[in-house]
Amino acid sequence: MRFASPVWFFRRTAACDTAIRGTQIAAGEKVVVWFAAANRDPDQYPTPHKLDVGRNPTDHLTFGRGGPHFCLGAHLAKLELRLFLEEFVDRVSSIELTGRPERIRSNFVNGLKRLPVRVAIP
Repeated sequence: MRFASPVWFFRRTAACDTAIRGTQIAAGEKVVVWFAAANRDPDQYPTPHKLDVGRNPTDHLTFGRGGPHFCLGAHLAKLELRLFLEEFVDRVSSIELTGRPERIRSNFVNGLKRLPVRVAIP
């Protein structure tokens, strides 16, 4: 079974001279956006590496921040996840890991190749 694989990074070309946090970037230079780091910015989150389900649900970069690069499937993905979780919690009494998770080996996407679990149904 394969799981969805969020993209780790994108490379863009600077359209004009600019600066980001004091670093000069000339027009035409390549810039890499690391999404894995964006949601762990210590300037934005007091505990950036902690799973915090109370974080503002719109204050992340999972689907982009709007504009031309906003994920076209974002609304469908959010709906699918909400419906799945609503139905799942009503039907399952427990879930436990039964083996070691295995990640996809890639420097472009992050995902699971295998996640063995046991699901108890009441």
